[in-house]
Amino acid sequence: MFEAAGDELALYTAYLALGQVANMRAQIDAGVKAYDQAAAHAQQAGLPHELMGWRSAMRFFGTTPVSEVLAWLDEQGERGARNPNLRAHRASALAMLGRFDEARAILAEVRAELADRGSGIWLGALTGQASVDLELLAGDPAAAAEFGAEGCALLDELGERSMLSTAAGRLAQALYALDRLDEADAWARRSEELGASDDMFTQMLWRQVRAKVLARRGEHPEAERLVREAVAIGEKTDLLDPQGNVYADLAEVLLLAGKPDEEVAALEQALARYERKGNVVMAGRAQTRLTELLHAAAPQ
Repeated sequence: MFEAAGDELALYTAYLALGQVANMRAQIDAGVKAYDQAAAHAQQAGLPHELMGWRSAMRFFGTTPVSEVLAWLDEQGERGARNPNLRAHRASALAMLGRFDEARAILAEVRAELADRGSGIWLGALTGQASVDLELLAGDPAAAAEFGAEGCALLDELGERSMLSTAAGRLAQALYALDRLDEADAWARRSEELGASDDMFTQMLWRQVRAKVLARRGEHPEAERLVREAVAIGEKTDLLDPQGNVYADLAEVLLLAGKPDEEVAALEQALARYERKGNVVMAGRAQTRLTELLHAAAPQ
């Protein structure tokens, strides 16, 4: 009806709503199209809008390979686009390529800018999510936990629940990597408590951490049930890199349960997704673990 009427404002509003639904349900590739359409209709209507961050996020978190994400970001930069999220997603993409110093410098600059502008919620989200992910990729879970705690505290202080639910899950991952299992479990439960039922990424994340904690405690059936629930949720999404992460966590749960053959299969699934996304760092880790497992299983 809106198209037939040529109502650009209504089309902008409708596509913006479709983008928000796609984002929450992690139908990220549909989100790319919806936000791009919303931006096009806003332009046609002469409306001021700020969708560049969402358009960037959909490309970074979906199935778009890292190389294409960076090329798209370069193109927007050449057109004069200025948005903190563009730089944050560039940093996250560079981290996947192992370019950690560049990534850290960009995120530090963006955090400082957001703090200067008083953008508390976005500062909390960036600190508790992108900065945590970067440090986990860089192999520094202590730094990841510090950022996670800082980001969660800021979001909690501001009463922001949606981003806090995801940040809590990320902090739980960092604490698990530090073997602080009780704290990891507590933050995973906080993520579960706060997370909306249709927030697919958060619903994956808290299950992943709780499953690993339970596996470390020897509660293998419940651990495997939870992590396989996370896998099933992830398979309904376009979250390519998080799909790799959930399969890697499944592999860890299976390792702790003494199921090496199934661990190999899970790692192969993780590796395929990391390679498709172009996450060089995680693909390398998955490949190293696979090589070790296959060597151990080979006749001596």
